[in-house]
Amino acid sequence: MEKNIFSKIASKFYNKSLKLINTLSNDTDLKKLINNSEIVSFDIFDTVILRKVFEPADIFTIVENLYNDEHKKLDIDFKSIRGNAEAEATKILAELNGTQSIGLDEIYAHIQKTQNLDSKVINILKALEIEIELKFCVKNEYMHSFYQYCIDNGKKVIFTSDMYLPEYVIKKILYDNGYTKFHKLFLSSVIRKSKSKGGLYPHILKDLSCKPSKLLHIGDYYFADVINAMKEGIKPYYYKKTSEYALSHHSFKRLRQLYPSKLSIEESIYFATIINKTFTQRDNNNENIWYDFGYVYCGIIYFGLTRWLTSQVLHQEIEHIFFLARDGYIMHKAYSLMNQGAKTPVSKYMYASRRAINIPTIYNGIDEYSIKVLCHFVPNLSVANYLDRVDIDATKHIKKIKEVGFFDQNHIIDTDNDKDKLAKLFHLLVDDVCSIAAVERENLLIYLNQIGFMDAKKVAIVDIGWQGTIQNSLNKLMLLENNEIDINGYYLGTFQTVLKFAEKGFPMSGYMCNFSEPKNNFQVLSGGVHMLEFIFSAPHGSVIKFDKKNDEVIAIFEPNDFSNNKLDTINEFQKGAMDFISDFMAIERDYKKINIAPETAIKPISRLLKTPTYSESVNFGNLKHSEYVGANSHESYFAKSPDPLKMYLNPIKFKQTYNKSLWKAGFRKRYMRYILPENIYCFFRKH
Repeated sequence: MEKNIFSKIASKFYNKSLKLINTLSNDTDLKKLINNSEIVSFDIFDTVILRKVFEPADIFTIVENLYNDEHKKLDIDFKSIRGNAEAEATKILAELNGTQSIGLDEIYAHIQKTQNLDSKVINILKALEIEIELKFCVKNEYMHSFYQYCIDNGKKVIFTSDMYLPEYVIKKILYDNGYTKFHKLFLSSVIRKSKSKGGLYPHILKDLSCKPSKLLHIGDYYFADVINAMKEGIKPYYYKKTSEYALSHHSFKRLRQLYPSKLSIEESIYFATIINKTFTQRDNNNENIWYDFGYVYCGIIYFGLTRWLTSQVLHQEIEHIFFLARDGYIMHKAYSLMNQGAKTPVSKYMYASRRAINIPTIYNGIDEYSIKVLCHFVPNLSVANYLDRVDIDATKHIKKIKEVGFFDQNHIIDTDNDKDKLAKLFHLLVDDVCSIAAVERENLLIYLNQIGFMDAKKVAIVDIGWQGTIQNSLNKLMLLENNEIDINGYYLGTFQTVLKFAEKGFPMSGYMCNFSEPKNNFQVLSGGVHMLEFIFSAPHGSVIKFDKKNDEVIAIFEPNDFSNNKLDTINEFQKGAMDFISDFMAIERDYKKINIAPETAIKPISRLLKTPTYSESVNFGNLKHSEYVGANSHESYFAKSPDPLKMYLNPIKFKQTYNKSLWKAGFRKRYMRYILPENIYCFFRKH
């Protein structure tokens, strides 16, 4: 017994010594290692081939789900039983004849024997597993480039795998994913020897009549692919498993911690999709932060929202869907992509804004709601700016401006008293406001007719949400015109303030939160309004109003508030998001329709909003939010100080800059990470 203990200690010491030697001597230049080798051996799974699920065992859940959908429901915990069967069957056969590795037939024979299942059931399950493996395996583009480099440079390529799947299945997986040229496949289930047990490498060296120093082996499992290869004198290259590599990144680790330890299949597919896309490379030369942002954080929101919306409009028998500018721009693109060829309601992109839709509803006087529209506060704007917003020339109304208490039209609206005076001024200008609103109302109605809004009895409007003011104004407009159209509102989220409209009987629903519920989702949305509106950007300015031009009515836009750099940023992350949707839809075709729960979709952006990395606080903090009133705008950084040094030297200035920042967590990470780390800040805030 003492000998066995000593042997184990010696083995552990030997393995750790090999690991240290490999760490010190491992050349990270893979192409250089390939150049210095005659034969290159690639591990298959998690190296050249990736799966579309986070954990390999999730394949078994998919098999069980598909079996239950198509046949009588299994009365066993198939995932658990299938997961344990390989080790159990291998142990039995190893004791009988020293076998190091077994195949799929033996695994299912063990399941049939221990679970007393019918042969027909076993054969269906086994066939389903093979089918799903074929569909859920995907090429690792990064590693394929090194495989291609080997082929182009005349290297002899072999594939080496500890795998239970039949040889013909492995070969089909390789061929289907672009690995069509190789000298030989060494498969543990065929040879009955494995890398992990150490028997496969001597077999390969003997079969190839190869000196160990001439062979390079590339793999992801450190013990089997590095330690055991080194024991035989083979040069190893450690390619860390993509999921482990992802978890070594702080941002991804935090994201993974937001989800349960046991992921749902939808969550597993999501994680695998983003990992396979963004964590396969081992250099940052091709890193694109904005594309990756779209792929990882935005795509799942667009996908989940669109799938939910499609289900809602079909259930409610909506005739036409109108995606409201500007937030509806990317929503419309996602809806069109995800419903190609499907029998879904006709959709259109509708130019709209609070200003363009709300002002035309002012009729026969100014009520409290109209005042809120007219006096919508934007910092640093004058009385003249507010009047200009509704096409009123301030110079023609100096007397009334002074009558309510302003010195002149250049007075900046700042205090509550200023806002009260502004409201009184609009009441004095009621005739002018109503006259302008009447003209705009006529043009708006013509535009709505042009786009077919008035052609249906039941329509849906789709927007980012929050207050529901545009839906209320459209209903008010239809009432003025005695036009009975059932307008249903679908939003990313609605806040509690929208209840006053819902109580009028307006049908409205939010994907991530309804009337500020659930609270967790509401807190993320309400705390990240500007970031979310950035995510749902469109490549044009906000709509001011509608005007007649020749024989039609067209939208009049505010100046586009996007610089070329910002527009490039938006295009890049929206491209990433749309690519995510395409990739996710491809998985659906191989599995079944996937619905993304709001809690699943909101967690990635929640991670970014609440616990950004320093680089994220800089990249996203440099973004600006612009708000226009007429031709005048107010810009605010998400989380950036124009003069950090002055801010640090002046505590009052620091507090003012912090309070004005649109993204507080980003500001704290960027400027306070050493003064007040986030975990300490959260502790004090909590207590």
